[in-house]
Amino acid sequence: MGIEYSDIAIMVIALAIGGFVKGVTGLGLPSIAIPVMAGFLGVEHAVIVMVIPIAILNAWLVWTHRGQALEVKELPKLLIWGCLGALVGAWILVTAKDLILSIFLALWILVYLAIRFVRPDLKLSQGTRQKISPGIGLLAGTLQTSTGISLPILATYFHALALEPKAYIFAISTLFFVLGVVHFGALVALNAYTPVLLVQSTLALLPAFAAIPLGVRVSKRIDKRFFDKLLAGVLLLSAIKILYGAWGAY
Repeated sequence: MGIEYSDIAIMVIALAIGGFVKGVTGLGLPSIAIPVMAGFLGVEHAVIVMVIPIAILNAWLVWTHRGQALEVKELPKLLIWGCLGALVGAWILVTAKDLILSIFLALWILVYLAIRFVRPDLKLSQGTRQKISPGIGLLAGTLQTSTGISLPILATYFHALALEPKAYIFAISTLFFVLGVVHFGALVALNAYTPVLLVQSTLALLPAFAAIPLGVRVSKRIDKRFFDKLLAGVLLLSAIKILYGAWGAY
């Protein structure tokens, strides 16, 4: 059965909403768009189609907030270790069960949010940041290429730095962009892309790219306290979605 025009409209709306949310928080496009698209195209198809749009939108956010480049001093270290993790991720986790990985990612978020609830003033010191950043980068890169999900690791880490909204969006978009490029390279090496998939990726980019500038404008009007609460809400929804998807598949 082919895809109806109404199905295409639903996917376009999901892409636009995902682009808007990403513009506001630096997160959200994959979490919103991929589940909707997977319902019509299948999970593998949807993930492959979205790799290119996600990378391009992250690149756009990095450029938009480039003035924040010096706010996260450990970013180069995170990038180096993240790329190393991305290269070995599939090999390290090739035998891991999806359910175990999903529970780990969801628990990572829930434990972090519980700590933030008890210690709302939590902020990692510069010394702690430098010590744990290689491990965070390695873990995020490993999970990105083996599961396609690094958001729980990176989003909670940068949230714990208590950054200003623009600095947060720059930092997490930089990591997502670099890991996305590595992920794209791995898919190309595996001959995962066809001309049809490349055309679909380009079309998927359009509604998200049209909506993301509006999200960026909204983010500039949000104060830091509200931004932190908004991020916590996005993280909580991500944890619920991961657990629901894992147990549903199981």
